[in-house]
Amino acid sequence: MNKKILQIVIVLLVIMNSISLYFLFRPHQHPHHFRRPPSIVDVLDIEGESVAKIQKLENAHFTQKGILMDEIRANKRKVYKLIGTKFKAQTLDSLLSIINSKNYKAEKMTFDYFVNLRTIVPKEKQKELNKFVIDVIANHPGPQKRK
Repeated sequence: MNKKILQIVIVLLVIMNSISLYFLFRPHQHPHHFRRPPSIVDVLDIEGESVAKIQKLENAHFTQKGILMDEIRANKRKVYKLIGTKFKAQTLDSLLSIINSKNYKAEKMTFDYFVNLRTIVPKEKQKELNKFVIDVIANHPGPQKRK
């Protein structure tokens, strides 16, 4: 009887270790990191001459925003590396001020992007764009809360 229980325990441990190794070595996907959303062209089903202009505007916006988000993350790393070290309050204040400034630039950049986008989107699609901005940006300002 003891041999049978020991075999079952060993099999369970091997299965648990295999599952642990899978989660340890699988490619990590971080849902809270910046991801490029689908193109407005696809979301609003836009066709015609404005498609190229919209795509050009999107590419420029997301390239600049990606650089800015990388700068914000780099400065946040600098802030949290200060923990456990002797640092001047001015250093922390300076880094937090930089992060705040870059967050402001990111929000302003997104706002300006939608203002510029609205001038390119065909008139018949502008109401849909307004609804999209309110639904996606204004009503969902961040990642979902974990339960």
